[in-house]
Amino acid sequence: MKNIIFLFIFFSHIIVSAQSLQLFDAEKKWILKTNRIEKKELLFVEFNNAKVDVNTMIWTFLPNGRIEYDYQSSDDVYACLGVDFIDLDVTECRWEYNPSDFSITFLIKGGYASLDDFVFKRIYKISILDEDVDYGYVLTQDKEYFFNDLSRSKK
Repeated sequence: MKNIIFLFIFFSHIIVSAQSLQLFDAEKKWILKTNRIEKKELLFVEFNNAKVDVNTMIWTFLPNGRIEYDYQSSDDVYACLGVDFIDLDVTECRWEYNPSDFSITFLIKGGYASLDDFVFKRIYKISILDEDVDYGYVLTQDKEYFFNDLSRSKK
């Protein structure tokens, strides 16, 4: 019985490891469904034109820990909101995946419309979102280190 349980856990781990690597496939694009990056939980769903609405942020996890992003709006949107656009400094942003504990570390430098700059390092636990409508990943914040936050008042 112990052998069967061990085999089940072992193969489950292999399957989850293989699936989690899809997030880091440079050929895939992911929609950040969370409306702000400061949230403790980030939700990425697989890109599909039908999921694009107003100001949809689309990420690509490039090799060597680089991040690329873009904003798109659906064809029936004639004006964008123009607020709460996150502006990442992609030359400074990095990601690193740790397969041993299913975590990703982000080093993010950016701001919202370049008004309130921030630099942070966050470690997220990765879980797979496999719902009827969406396939993607839920990143749940485990640790955070703030290096700079100009939006907070200095006392």
